[in-house]
Amino acid sequence: MRVIPEVLNRVGAQLADHGDHLLAVQQACRGQIEDAHGGWVGASAGALSALLDGWARASSAHLDCFGHHAAGMQLAAAAFTELDQRTAGALR
Repeated sequence: MRVIPEVLNRVGAQLADHGDHLLAVQQACRGQIEDAHGGWVGASAGALSALLDGWARASSAHLDCFGHHAAGMQLAAAAFTELDQRTAGALR
């Protein structure tokens, strides 16, 4: 298996950036929906609130996955770099 730590690290950073962008978009959407929510009444308002709560939980879980995956890539890059350095030192 060939691993290029720099690539893993770069991909981890890109995933983190995508997660940040997704968070910003989701927050903007949530704000627009909450602004519109004031016009809803009765059972419709309750149903919309329940839907928004479910969406918020799913969004949070999705963002957590992005963060964990990005951190995992960057930790793997660091581990492979350390392993390469130890192996190179042992060969000297």
